[in-house]
Amino acid sequence: MGNAKRYDGAGYHAGYVIECALKTLLLVGHGRRQLRGHDLGALSQQAAALTVAGSPWTARYIPKPLPRLAYDTPPQGWQETMRYRAPGDLTGSIAQSWLAESERIYRATVAAMRKDGVIQ
Repeated sequence: MGNAKRYDGAGYHAGYVIECALKTLLLVGHGRRQLRGHDLGALSQQAAALTVAGSPWTARYIPKPLPRLAYDTPPQGWQETMRYRAPGDLTGSIAQSWLAESERIYRATVAAMRKDGVIQ
């Protein structure tokens, strides 16, 4: 994370990675349709629903367990509006845990789909 101690910025980007990974999974699982909103809990529920409503191979890319990062006011959870806030809401340890979670979700979804040739 570097020496700048901009933990809020790191935390924002970690949550954004999770949001984009889940939306990629939903686009692949449901076909092309608009996905709006930033609520990670709602996106996680939609991704979990792919085990029933998606194509048969979609379930292999659903992260297990689903993301632990919730859509909530920092420092407890992530919000897309974090980028407009003054630094200081997140500690280094919280940001580090969010980064680890974002890497786990990315590897389970986007990286795995790229490896399998599902997306380019």
